[in-house]
Amino acid sequence: MQKLYCYVDESGQDTKGRLFLVSVVISEKDNKDKTEDLLLEIEKAHGKGLRKWQSTGLRQRIGYLEAVLWIRSLRESIFYATYETTKEYGSLTTYTIAKAIGARSSQPYQAFITIDGLNDKERDRVRRGLRQLGIKYKKVRGARDESSSLVRLADAFAGFLRDAEEGKVYAKELFERFVRKNIVRKLE
Repeated sequence: MQKLYCYVDESGQDTKGRLFLVSVVISEKDNKDKTEDLLLEIEKAHGKGLRKWQSTGLRQRIGYLEAVLWIRSLRESIFYATYETTKEYGSLTTYTIAKAIGARSSQPYQAFITIDGLNDKERDRVRRGLRQLGIKYKKVRGARDESSSLVRLADAFAGFLRDAEEGKVYAKELFERFVRKNIVRKLE
């Protein structure tokens, strides 16, 4: 049985529904630890550290993203969806997780889902929503960015992909490189 580890973050609640983006990083059990170790090294080498994306300087952001481009285990692993003119943040996050798992799994699977900043009440809603969407999960939990380099990767990509969607110059070319390398995929 395929074990999928999903790390989820969002960006855009500050826009009051104008733009909402959900980022989902999926890693299989076989390469999860190796990927986490590589990400830790990259965070140190490029000065990003444990900081959230919005607290990271532009030079550190670009260096971090350039290095992440070369992690082979991230191919077909980062999914995202954007939504406009809505404030249905919880249900859209759940829906995006379900779509990402559906896009990544090709056999019977079991999902372990970690969502940045998720509280107990929201966790119960996510669980119900995933069950209604037919997603088989073993665990749904909340976490803080400090807990895992893969949670921080989901945070970084929520911020980076939002920057790309909003047309920020540094993000446009890097975004196209991630798409060409088959690392990032937009869910429709």
